[in-house]
Amino acid sequence: MERYFFDVIGRERSELDYTGRMLPTAEQAYDAAELMAFDLAVKRADEMIGSEVTVSNADGRKLLSIPVKETYLTAMPMAA
Repeated sequence: MERYFFDVIGRERSELDYTGRMLPTAEQAYDAAELMAFDLAVKRADEMIGSEVTVSNADGRKLLSIPVKETYLTAMPMAA
């Protein structure tokens, strides 16, 4: 298990994760970051589109970045 930190880096402000989350693999960290980016696009689209969720390890090394993008909104199925 390794601790991963999920920061949201925005155009005007950033939200830093000082606690992190213990996950068994970097793949699971990627999946968590992707889910966070999707959630931000849906819940806070006006202020978060163009931001990114970055994942770093305990040493502070940036491992990956997932953009919060508008295309997440068009990918959602419409309710009948």
